[in-house]
Amino acid sequence: MMNCLNCNIEFEAKSKVAKYCSKQCKSKYEVKLRSKKPKVKTCQYCSNEFTPYTSLDKYCCANCRVENMKSKRSRRWGKEATEKRMGKNNPSYKSGMYARDTKRSDNGQKEYLRVRNEMRANMILQHGYLFCEHCKTNQTYQWEMHHIIFRSEKPHHEHLHNSKNLINLCMKCHNWFHQSKANRNKIVEDRKLYELFGEDVRNK
Repeated sequence: MMNCLNCNIEFEAKSKVAKYCSKQCKSKYEVKLRSKKPKVKTCQYCSNEFTPYTSLDKYCCANCRVENMKSKRSRRWGKEATEKRMGKNNPSYKSGMYARDTKRSDNGQKEYLRVRNEMRANMILQHGYLFCEHCKTNQTYQWEMHHIIFRSEKPHHEHLHNSKNLINLCMKCHNWFHQSKANRNKIVEDRKLYELFGEDVRNK
């Protein structure tokens, strides 16, 4: 049982967050809160008096609010504050080196995108449309360029983004290739990828 915030009558709450015995009481209580809004307030930035729109208003206008934010920013990142965070006092400092996470590198992403776009442009030029190089379907709008020899296998290999190692697929075929490395064996042989990546990529 709880007491209604508006009429103070005890009622059985249907949830833990219930505060009112009815919608009418909730509406009346909210009106009371709005009526407590001060008629005049003092701007926290320019100290001028103003009529607030809500009880939470702190500034007489948007300019004062923005200028106040700027002043706080300048105080926070002033010369003294900056000097306090230099060198070993900086949270990112670690053994004299920058501590940003470098585990995920670019790994030739720009090169991959360039080759992918060229391959798709050539496909459209030769055939007039994009299609899945495995099942030959063109009835989809979601194309995925797949690395036959996975990135995880040869992450820094010079031929990782070679056009021979890339194949344009529909989503269904892309998922199928990732189910087992054995699914790629025929393509590895047809494209002679073992000559680029070594014998260890054959018949996995």
